[in-house]
Parts: sequence; C-alpha cells; structure tokens
Amino acid sequence: MKMKAAAASACLVSASCGAGSLPVTSAAGADLQRFAVYLQDEPIGYMEIRIEPAAGDSLKLTEETVWDLVLMGSRRHVVMEFTAVCDSTLNMGSLDFHLTDGSAVISSSTMREGNTLVTTVGSSGREIETTSSFEGEYMPAAIDLACALLPWDVGQERTFPAFDPATGTLAEAVATCVAIEPADLLGDTVQAARLEIRNMGTTTQAWVWNGQVIRELDSGMNMEMTRVPPGQAGEVTSDRDLYEAFAVQSTTIADPRGPGSRTYMLEGDIDWSAFQLDYPPVQIAEGSRVTVSTHVPQTSVPFPVEVDSTFAIYLASEPMVQSDDPAIVKLADSLTTGCRTAWDAARNISGFVDRAVENTPTVSLPSAVEVLDSRRGDCNEHTVLFVALARAAGIPARTCAGVVYLDGAFGYHAWPLVWVGEWVPMDPTFGNDVADPTHIILAEGNLESQYVITSVMGRLRISEVVAEAVQEEDVPR
Repeated sequence: MKMKAAAASACLVSASCGAGSLPVTSAAGADLQRFAVYLQDEPIGYMEIRIEPAAGDSLKLTEETVWDLVLMGSRRHVVMEFTAVCDSTLNMGSLDFHLTDGSAVISSSTMREGNTLVTTVGSSGREIETTSSFEGEYMPAAIDLACALLPWDVGQERTFPAFDPATGTLAEAVATCVAIEPADLLGDTVQAARLEIRNMGTTTQAWVWNGQVIRELDSGMNMEMTRVPPGQAGEVTSDRDLYEAFAVQSTTIADPRGPGSRTYMLEGDIDWSAFQLDYPPVQIAEGSRVTVSTHVPQTSVPFPVEVDSTFAIYLASEPMVQSDDPAIVKLADSLTTGCRTAWDAARNISGFVDRAVENTPTVSLPSAVEVLDSRRGDCNEHTVLFVALARAAGIPARTCAGVVYLDGAFGYHAWPLVWVGEWVPMDPTFGNDVADPTHIILAEGNLESQYVITSVMGRLRISEVVAEAVQEEDVPR
C-alpha cells in the first residue's frame, strides 16, 4: 500500500471553510511534515515530506516512508522514497522513485513530455523503458496532495490521471467529497473535507484542509497515517507479522495439500464485479462461488512449443518479467535443452527456481533479473523468475495472485500458470509441480492487475463447500 501525505505548514482555521467549501491554496513554501503510520492500531513507521523551491518557478516534492515490518517471522526495514519536480499546483514534470527492504532494490525515473510519461525502471543493473500517455494537461505528482490544494463541496467528485512510479502504470483516480467535518490538526480543530479516493483497486479516506492532508485511512486493511509534530522522533519497532495480520478468516481445510477439486464461497463486503474469478479449467466461478481443480497433465504438447498469436501476451517481456534479458534467455535454454515435452521443460524450470531461490520474505517489488542475481525472495520472487524463464523458453506463462491455505488459515500468495497443452498451476515456492486446490486465484497478470487484491484485505472470508454425504435411504434401488 502506498501511503500518501499532504505537505504544507500547520495554520489556523480559515473562516471560509465553515461554509462547506475550501479555498484554493498553493504548495509553495511548505516546511518538513511528519506522519505516523499504523497497521491495525500498532505503529509501524513514519513518513516525512518536504516541498521546497527548485530551479526557476518549480518546486521539489520529496517524500520518504520508513517501515519496520515483520513478514513470516523475518524482520524487514523498508524505505520508499520519491522526488518529484512540479509546479505550485503539483503538476508533475519529472519523478524519481526508490524502494528497498535491505536486500532488493528497485528504482525508476520518469520524465514527462507533454501528455507522455517515459519511465526507466532499473533493476540489478538493467534498465527497461516504458511509455504511457494520458489525457488533459494536469498530472498530479501525488493525488492526495493535489486534492488538498483544491476547494471541495459535499458530493463533489473529481477525476485525475494517477501514475504509479514503481511500475510505470497510468490509471484513473476518483476523489469524492463525502463530508465537511471537524478534524484535529496538531491540536487545532479545523473544518476538513473528508474525501473518498478510489485508485487502482484501493479506496482510501483522506481528511484535507487548506493544502494539507491531516489523516488517511484504509478501513479494510486497518492502515492509517496521521499527522504528528515535525520534531517527533524515535525508531519504531513493530512485532506485528504482516502474514498473520492479513490472514483470511476461513473454515478448517482438511488435507490441504491433497489433489483434486474443492469448492469455496468467497464472502465479505466486497465488490466482486471488479474481479475476474473464472479461469477455466483450473478455476470455475459462479458469482463468488469458485471451484478449483488441479491435476498432473496426462498429455503435453511437444517442446519447443508452437502456439498461435492468442498466446503472445503470455510470451511477452514486461518491465519486471524480463524474459528477453540475455541472462534469462541463456539460463532458460540450459534448463530446457533435451526436453521433449512442454511439461518436462516446465518442471525443469520450476525445480530450478525451487532449488536456487532461498525462500526469504521480502517487502519489495519482484523483478526477475533481481531474483536471478540475488537468489532470494518469497512467492512473488519465485513466481516472477519462473514466468520469465518459461516465456524465454517459449512456454506461455502467467502470474496468479490470490490466497492459499497454510498453517490453519488462508494467506495471500502468488504462483504461476503454465500452458503445456492446457493451463496448469505450479508452485515453485512450495516445491510443488502442481499447485494444490487451496490456491484460489483473485487476480492474474502484471502488478497493475494485482492491485485489486488490496480491496479484499481485511474483508475476505472463505468457507469450503463440502458435498453432503448421500443418505442410504435416498439411494435408488
């Protein structure tokens, strides 16, 4: 989750706010601001933001977030930074992004040319350039900061182009003013606009006033960011394990690693129309009732694989799935030399990923070339390397994100689907050639496609539908 924040000096209540609208303000001249970040009411870190003059009439927006997190028993110190050059309305000109958890490092640099954004993503010494375009003349460097600069009336809605610097993804963000209400800003009571901001599958409430963001809340994930005095200091050490914090409520699943078919009801206050849950033949959906079926393929197409153009998307290189990287291509060739079927080749690739990549929890963005060099990571890293190697070998592969049953509960997980004449789920993280039917797909595709999963966190419940035993008196004679 990307925690955004406002930047401006704390100031007194403006009389004009009481009428239900806010004055237009400017981001210029803001001092250092500090925010505390909480997960399920426990502090996990801080964010600092500064806006200061840059060359000419431009401003430099600098934002740094530091989290101390525990993931599956492993502690991670995560630092996310971005620096944007923009005008006084935060209309972006360029943006640099950097994310590290102490092991993996991802960075990107974006330059704006009119309505086009050119992003260069750097990972493990490689650089990949992507281009995206948007409509209009305004591209905010940060959505919530931009919203804080604008006047709002109750019921008013505004739409912005939203840019994710980590993936180079453009989407649409919609902000709606749901109330004008009192809010505490560092000891002062102000009449703030409470906004609902919907962006890339997430919904965040933000309280803004006179160019400042006072507080942000994702009630589903129970993540919160709130203003604290600029001088508030101290290292935050969290003992909350993210995997346990976001574990999904469910009925008990007997023999979870067993093969075959299982049927589940996905429940909760969730807009399932935003999800694609049907992935035949692996997963069949009727509304939010899904049946997952997995098996070892009885037959396989020959290797090398011959496919038509409908599979092109599952063979293409992506910014984080660098299947055309020379090192990836060379390794894929060595792993599949002599294979006669696609299934044999896929098993060789999965076995390599299982053996070569140390299963270490990470809080970063998965990149195939980064994983190839570091040889460490969790399910995301195992999956992205498998998909890159499979595609480099000419085997269609795709990334799945969803949940899996582990240690008495469902938790969020990633694994690949590979086409060997039919789509087969594999799980190199667990060392399983065929993923068991507790792997429930909630999204498929690149990082942009997976953002929708954040909307179920804190809301999802799963019940297994067990077929009733046939009563003896009901059996026809």
